[in-house]
Amino acid sequence: FNQLTAQWERLGKPELIVACSSCYAMFKGKLPVRSLWEILDEVGFPRSSAPIRPLHLAVQDPCTTRHESGIQEAVRHILESLGHHLEELPLHKELTECCGFGGLMGYANPGLAKRVTEKRTQESPLDYVTYCAMCRDRFAAAGKRAVHILDLMYPGEVLDPASRNDPGFTRRHENRAQLKRSLLNEKWQEKQPMEAEYRSIKLYCSEEIRKRLEERLILDEDVQQVIEAAERTGRKFFDPEDGRSLAHHRPARVTYWVEYSPEADGYRIHNAYSHRMEVIEDVKP
Repeated sequence: FNQLTAQWERLGKPELIVACSSCYAMFKGKLPVRSLWEILDEVGFPRSSAPIRPLHLAVQDPCTTRHESGIQEAVRHILESLGHHLEELPLHKELTECCGFGGLMGYANPGLAKRVTEKRTQESPLDYVTYCAMCRDRFAAAGKRAVHILDLMYPGEVLDPASRNDPGFTRRHENRAQLKRSLLNEKWQEKQPMEAEYRSIKLYCSEEIRKRLEERLILDEDVQQVIEAAERTGRKFFDPEDGRSLAHHRPARVTYWVEYSPEADGYRIHNAYSHRMEVIEDVKP
């Protein structure tokens, strides 16, 4: 936060505009900050040329806006101006509850986080609309039809955005990285380094293995680094009976183990796990 404040001071101490409710809560009282939704409600916003289909929706207020009535009202006014009919959940505005992501609950206690999310999804049979990306993704992962306010302000090619799946741990990470690269290239004209070669490794896995990677918070990038290091150095266990290899790599503070085999133009992942213990090896010639 001190580093961010120093950068903010070098920029001339401008007002911060944030779309994220948690960012707003973090900065409030420390730096001058306003919600994007309040500003768009005040000054207006470019309307999409795509036809808008009025929807009947229940509004989910992120827990970090519990005491921010200005943001709550701005969001509702924007949605109503788009022609949507809104209903309130039993727990809304100052009574709203966590979607299951707050406090990193999903990482600290996945079972509890799942129960919290499921409880929130059962408050109304209507599709939910929220202005927090993590609320939307948590609900989507639990099978609840939900949209983000931007889905309605700027409808894209997806005809039914409420049906979008949770992007998952890896895709969410990839989307953020891609957005950062795009902004640096297009808005700030900052040339970005070439992407690491291991990023071109294609991975294949079953839905069961994909779910396991998600639960264990293992990114595709982590798996790619393990395979690249193993194939480049030859340091791996190999089972000639099934053609599978088992290798590990420690790119930073975590050691990743991956069981894989070659397939077509990439590799099939059979299993993966990680630990923070460092294995010190004595490699003899």
